[in-house]
Amino acid sequence: MRSRILLLLAFALFAGITPVYGNAMMSVRAERETDRERLSLVQKIYVGDMGSADEADRFRMLLEEQLSKKGFTIVDSAERADAILSGALSVRVFDKKSEARAFVRLTTHGGESIWARDFGNKIFFNPFHRAEPVKRRAEDIAKRLREDWKKSGGK
Repeated sequence: MRSRILLLLAFALFAGITPVYGNAMMSVRAERETDRERLSLVQKIYVGDMGSADEADRFRMLLEEQLSKKGFTIVDSAERADAILSGALSVRVFDKKSEARAFVRLTTHGGESIWARDFGNKIFFNPFHRAEPVKRRAEDIAKRLREDWKKSGGK
């Protein structure tokens, strides 16, 4: 008898949560689709603030260069852009190497996030690729943004 009651309670609990969970998942999917649609429309990018690290200004310039190489148009003001790319750079220096980590977010003029990623050291990397870490992060970001832009239907 006790096991039947527990089974009925579990079923009722599951049945009660499922619609809420289902609606939440539909909302997340709809939000992702909206982000993909907005990302596919981005062609002109303004690269904004990249934090206060010593290398932040240089990183911003490297990022502009790499985005341009990947086919995006870099503009000199947020008003002229389809979206604004901003973020933060962190550089750590060790005895024999240095590491760079960056978090970037692509937003609309209203501040709504379209695309965001965290870029850090990869477990596997090309040992023959001698670019220093800050430049490598800029290359990684531009490459990934272009890949995601293509997946979103950008032309």
